[in-house]
Amino acid sequence: MNSSPYIDPAHCRTCGECCKYFEVWYSKDNDPLVLSEIQRFQMLDGIGDKITIHEEEGGYWLRFNFPCKHLRQNSDTGLYSCAIYDSPDRPLLCRHFPYDNSTERDCPHMIGGDA
Repeated sequence: MNSSPYIDPAHCRTCGECCKYFEVWYSKDNDPLVLSEIQRFQMLDGIGDKITIHEEEGGYWLRFNFPCKHLRQNSDTGLYSCAIYDSPDRPLLCRHFPYDNSTERDCPHMIGGDA
């Protein structure tokens, strides 16, 4: 079950947008050593070519363009599901998504648009 108050759980089981990639926010206020992690990720063999960086005011979104290994797509309907949705193995991060600072870009099924 999804524990986020920002989404109807029935919709949470169908689009898979949050599972097709993973993003990490790096604030421009971070220490330069922390910001250099972005550069290091880009240099990793097999990963660097699957990372995109989107600069916004105040920081950078580092996107890992890898789907979750538990994401499944129904070949008949095209709808997505999570193989461990109801399992205790499902990460807490996933159970509480979307968050209070998420936007419709993060989750197209948010209740009332941006949180």
